Amino acid sequence: MKSPSWTQTAWLASMCADAALAAAEKAIQEAGTIDEYSADRLRLSLQARLEPAVLDVLEKMSAPQIALQPIVHLEGRTVIGYEALARFGGGHDTAEAFRRAAERGMQIDIEVAALTAALERIDELPPTAFLGVNLSAAALMDVRVGEVLAGADLSRIVIELTQQAELGDIAAIKHRVRELQLEGAVFCLDGVGVGFMTEARVVELRPEMVKISRSLVSGCLDDSDKQAKIREMVTVARRVGALSVAIGVERVEERDLLLGFGLDAVQGHLFGEPTVQLADIDIPADSVVAV
Repeated sequence: MKSPSWTQTAWLASMCADAALAAAEKAIQEAGTIDEYSADRLRLSLQARLEPAVLDVLEKMSAPQIALQPIVHLEGRTVIGYEALARFGGGHDTAEAFRRAAERGMQIDIEVAALTAALERIDELPPTAFLGVNLSAAALMDVRVGEVLAGADLSRIVIELTQQAELGDIAAIKHRVRELQLEGAVFCLDGVGVGFMTEARVVELRPEMVKISRSLVSGCLDDSDKQAKIREMVTVARRVGALSVAIGVERVEERDLLLGFGLDAVQGHLFGEPTVQLADIDIPADSVVAV
């Protein structure tokens, strides 16, 4: 088990506290009415549950695993990069881990932990492939994230700005993005077409890559409104000179439809499941050939 970094200490302590509380609640439920005999039962039950519960949390949460999912260029029929996807707790719900961290004021801590772990994987990638890393606007502007990025080769990094909340100070974000671009990083807007990632936001921030929201791709075959929105996002991507990527592509029919819309690249289960071991990634031969 890897030793936790300083950014993870508070997160681990909080998770251990949750584990201890859950163990205590179970012990109390089992003990029933608290008399002298029951108190002894409570103590013994708590001792039996607490240590394995805390050890389990420490084992699973000390460092995130990073799964890699390929991003495939449709015309070139090649893998151009991989998105790094953090997996906390040995497969536990990653969204839940981030939500709980945010509730405790530790969103940046968990993003730093995920970013640090992701950057450690870059040397495993083919030399021509980029590594996509996810950051919220708050993390992008945080000095701790800057310190982590300062030690990385940004010429192979795509920074994917997520839309967990309103972006905030757009001028400050544009300035920070420009600094990172000058150091070689590529800027991507993740989840465009819904929420805060509108056409106007794409034009305003002028990313070099846009990822069209999974919610638009899912069910697009039978939804003319989603199809129109996808076309709109492809058009605005071309207007700002950005590579367009559709995420969440799971069916051959979706791939063919998106190819017809002029999408540059795709990401989804059709082209490869996220996997911790890069060697395990297997892209079906017919997944990148239009029929």
